[in-house]
Amino acid sequence: MASVDIPLSVARALALVRSLGSVSEAARILGVSQPAVSKGIAQLEHNLGTQLLRRGNRPLGLTEEGVAVADYAHRADLLHDQLLARLEDARSNRTGTVRLGSFGSSASFQILPRTLSDFARACPGIRVEILEFPDEELEEALEDGIVDLAIMSLTDAETLEIASVASDRLVGLVSDGHPLAGRERVTPEEMAGYPFILTKGGSGPLVERWFAAADVSPKVTHTILQVNSILALVEAGLGISIIAEMALPKSEGRYRVLNLSPEAPRSFGFVRRQGTARSYAAEQFWRFCCRHPID
Repeated sequence: MASVDIPLSVARALALVRSLGSVSEAARILGVSQPAVSKGIAQLEHNLGTQLLRRGNRPLGLTEEGVAVADYAHRADLLHDQLLARLEDARSNRTGTVRLGSFGSSASFQILPRTLSDFARACPGIRVEILEFPDEELEEALEDGIVDLAIMSLTDAETLEIASVASDRLVGLVSDGHPLAGRERVTPEEMAGYPFILTKGGSGPLVERWFAAADVSPKVTHTILQVNSILALVEAGLGISIIAEMALPKSEGRYRVLNLSPEAPRSFGFVRRQGTARSYAAEQFWRFCCRHPID
């Protein structure tokens, strides 16, 4: 059978006929004339090539095909009500999912647990999904709409809105027995003389710029994403490294944390593309971030 449009108004009329046994009563409840309902049913019967009413019976009844069309109206009305309920839940901040991009350990370990815990109490029905990327890929994910918003090192991108800014800095890492372990501050030239473990996390580009500003290059022997893996290699004396101070675990290890000279500060915050949020859930999370500064 070719595609046939089934007007919901006619399907609803058939549903009323099934329960009331009368086209006139169905028309009265729908607020239309009895001839209009009869014409609509007759036209649908013609388009479908089958009878929908059992016209020889009193009270009036439906054929099996008529019952199927009436059931269609019932299901359509249920779906309509469910859709309105979901939209109302979203509008009232009760449900939804936010896709949050993160630049790595600093955010995941130190910032997001407190923020997400507070947000969960404020909007318990909204789920926040965290997706981790290196900084350069995170900005692309934000621009491409893969994430709704992100916490990342701040850039000069004019297309981004920024909320809840905080500061951090880079620090050097050496093992307890390393020749630099007794130094309070280390320079790029000093660190460039030893095997170096380069982080692939969010602070990686900033580390490279710190060396480049002094016109020296580190002797990169390992490139690693996970902070715990970097610390393990440093503790084993397999290299030195630089990471964000906020990414350091709270428990002490067999390594020394050194200040950098010159210092390498960085700023980060929650960002999103300019314009309307993709969902009420994303908008609520953004507003929460704007109202609650990063500690």
